[in-house]
Amino acid sequence: MLEVEGIKVNYNSTEVLHGISFTVDEGKITTLIGANGAGKTTTLRCIAGILKPKEGKIMWKGQEISKLRPREIVKLGISMIPEGRHVFPQMTVSENLEMGAYTRKDKKSIKRDFEWVLELFPVLKVRLKQEAGTLSGGEQQMLAVARSLMANPTLVLMDEPSMGLAPVIVEDVFSVIQQIQERGKTILLVEQNANLALRIAHKAYVIETGNIILSGTGQELLTNPEVEKAYLGL
Repeated sequence: MLEVEGIKVNYNSTEVLHGISFTVDEGKITTLIGANGAGKTTTLRCIAGILKPKEGKIMWKGQEISKLRPREIVKLGISMIPEGRHVFPQMTVSENLEMGAYTRKDKKSIKRDFEWVLELFPVLKVRLKQEAGTLSGGEQQMLAVARSLMANPTLVLMDEPSMGLAPVIVEDVFSVIQQIQERGKTILLVEQNANLALRIAHKAYVIETGNIILSGTGQELLTNPEVEKAYLGL
């Protein structure tokens, strides 16, 4: 479904991605794991159109999208949940969810998806009229995920969804990620919690200083000695 082919990216004059390539399969969870500064978020920002690669191509269902604007990429069915949540703090939960559907006109399916995300996150249902900035960190993360789903994406880009959350909330978030995939969505997950990410991933890549150094199924990398030593603390 998604093919990243040899992309190189600069920040100012420094190259931070050195020609990485990988694929994302339809209906599956693919994860990128790696240390801080490895290039994981940069990769997602390129796919979402926020950054433009200086070399290489990003192909979406056979169409090159690396030169498109973020709004155009959202319309193609790619939605990003950014690191740090970035909800609209002075808007209500309901208004945040409505903003997620801003590119859509199909009122019946918008209503259907509104009901679906509230089933996924029941806590949001009782907070619909509450300002998003007053939610807890975990609730804001749930809202960020729900808002992204309101765009009705085919591919969901998730950047560090567990960051800063209590362990019990992290388990809930990863459970929801699996439910989203089971609903037919494709997920590209960037995550520092390598253990949980690899447990739910169908395909996984290890990125290190702007290069893909390992790949395999989630289970293969979960038991890979190099990954165990570097990322799993074993």
